[in-house]
Amino acid sequence: MKKLVFTLLAGALLLANINLRAQEVSGFRFGIGLEGALPVNGLAGYDYGGGATLRFGKGVAENIDVTLTGGIMGFIPKDISPTIDTKAALFFPIKAGGRYMISKNFYAMAEAGVTVVKTFLPKVTGTSGSFTSVNSSSFTYAPGLGVRFGGLDIGARYEGLDGAGFFGVRLGYDF
Repeated sequence: MKKLVFTLLAGALLLANINLRAQEVSGFRFGIGLEGALPVNGLAGYDYGGGATLRFGKGVAENIDVTLTGGIMGFIPKDISPTIDTKAALFFPIKAGGRYMISKNFYAMAEAGVTVVKTFLPKVTGTSGSFTSVNSSSFTYAPGLGVRFGGLDIGARYEGLDGAGFFGVRLGYDF
């Protein structure tokens, strides 16, 4: 049974890869990525962050792509304790922008958009703690540099929000 499931999964991935490669010729790319983040400025109360993104790109001229990126990032506070006012946060960025290929493998990229932030606050009631959440949104901008080798895409950026920001690294794969 395991061999059958593995064979079906491998066949589906092969067919999806053939279909996506055909789209790549027309200049369309789809990528998935893992994110890592080091908070700075207004996010100094967090140790680190991480998440995942989806990125769509469309070639509009030689060496220039327009991009649309969305995903989720989680930020872990420096001290998680129900007796101290610590906050865990989820970021849901949606950004549009462009990527310029400086050379065959290196690129510069700039994106802007909005990030919806869901912050979890501890709420102490008696001896047990629970959490409540607060939602907000913020203008977001993200200049960065990266390198692409085939489908592998590695990028570094500064992502700024209203009075806060983080340095981010993305390890992605474009189909």
